[in-house]
Amino acid sequence: MTFRNAIKADKHLIWYSLGFSGTIIMEGYGFALITYLFSFPVFNKKYGEFDDVKQDYELRYIWKALLPLVAQFGSLIGVFLCSFLVSKFGYKWATMLMLVLLAATICVTFFAETVQMLSVGFLLQGIPWGVFQVASPGYASEIASLQLRPILTTWTNLCWVIGQLMASAIVKGFQKYPGDLSFRIPFALQWVFIVLLMINVFLAPESPYWHLQKKKGTNQANDARKAIKKIVRKGDPQKVEAKLALMQHAIHQERKKQAPDAPGFKGKLGRFVGMFMGVDARRTEIACMAWLIQSMCGSSIIPWAPKLFEGAGLDPSQALSVNIALPAAGILGTLGSWGLMRKWGHRAIYFWGLLVMALLLTGCGLASLAPDSIAGWAAGGILAAFTLVYDLTIGPVCYSIVSEMPSIRRRAQTLSAARGTYLLAGLINHFLTPKMVGSDGDSWNWGPKTGFLYAGICAISAVYTFYRIPETNEISTRELDILFQHKVKSREFCSQRAKDLDEVERREEEAEEMRRSDSTGSAALQPKNA
Repeated sequence: MTFRNAIKADKHLIWYSLGFSGTIIMEGYGFALITYLFSFPVFNKKYGEFDDVKQDYELRYIWKALLPLVAQFGSLIGVFLCSFLVSKFGYKWATMLMLVLLAATICVTFFAETVQMLSVGFLLQGIPWGVFQVASPGYASEIASLQLRPILTTWTNLCWVIGQLMASAIVKGFQKYPGDLSFRIPFALQWVFIVLLMINVFLAPESPYWHLQKKKGTNQANDARKAIKKIVRKGDPQKVEAKLALMQHAIHQERKKQAPDAPGFKGKLGRFVGMFMGVDARRTEIACMAWLIQSMCGSSIIPWAPKLFEGAGLDPSQALSVNIALPAAGILGTLGSWGLMRKWGHRAIYFWGLLVMALLLTGCGLASLAPDSIAGWAAGGILAAFTLVYDLTIGPVCYSIVSEMPSIRRRAQTLSAARGTYLLAGLINHFLTPKMVGSDGDSWNWGPKTGFLYAGICAISAVYTFYRIPETNEISTRELDILFQHKVKSREFCSQRAKDLDEVERREEEAEEMRRSDSTGSAALQPKNA
């Protein structure tokens, strides 16, 4: 099937997946709102203190670091809760539950009178954000057809960027609104998004893979069949049965070849520990490292861009204006990545993206050597280009790579571990980034020089990508299982190699079956007293 035909035929599938991915808009919007408001004069006056260096109100460094930090910590809790919630309730109802929780916790930030109350609100909001981070790419990967899988998994990144753009535009629009409502209304607008997302998620089917892995005696096949009927083109009964059979075969083969759960551990804990053993250990390592690279490649500068621009010489209003260009560049980059992935694949984009970003971050650092009158605008232009490249390569492609790495049986656990790695790195970023780009008395005041540090990290990550991250584009779930089971080198992953290995394996099984049959037949011909 061509890509264009797949889009026309799978409209319902696309709509369902976008509903789950849309929850990432909530995370991108809410998280960006935290840091964008630090350049908001009314917000700083409400929750900050008078700074003798700047001769203006400024939120203390400890709270600039702590507010994003507690949100990340809440997300970390949500990430590890997600494995249990998805296994118990499925992707659909786990997401619905977290949307209700998010609506309730927004009340805390909306009515907060102190910065301490704000921190509690962001901590609680982080929990559903963490669940969304795992459930969204996991669901997209399980229901998507092979042609649409790169689009639906990378759409998650676009949703994150859309959230950032909305936060940037809304903060800019309410910057001069009088009183506390200028920063409370941006919090309240999240309730509108939640209602729309709940309607879409409620109408979506559960993942058929989740139904097929429920306990025996729970009508697995029938429930999966109903879900598949809502996913396949026009609910064609023949296609429903074919897809169901393929899913059952993939799960059966995976269980037959996969290492058992860790000895001494039972149930979900056994699955969680088991993903670090045997063939799954490599898949878990790659998923964790891919998300770690995305976190440490300099992307943490983007939410703090207004402060970096201020450190380079722009006033707060100019900084917020330039900042709007960053998520806009991100949207263009993500849309462009869809065509790029079809031509280049995932691995090449990841590798070359890191190298180009290393060069741009070096340029950002060199911008600090320019006169103050142009340093801010130069850094802004380079960061806009960096954001474009990031969202053309590492940003969206990471979601596709990570969601395709885990085995079916341990998908939720592996994605939880990978996203947990990302968030742990995020905790470090959110502690150090405001220190590096800040311009108040408590900061290091590196400004654009921060680019030098992240340029080095990008170069190291490119080396890892070359040797360890395999190609996954246009390789089916079953084919990926075969390649990992045969320990194929990352640089040699391709669909044809999987087919060749599968054919060899099938012939060996047939030969073994024939030898077994011959042996049984010979034994039957022997006299009883022989």
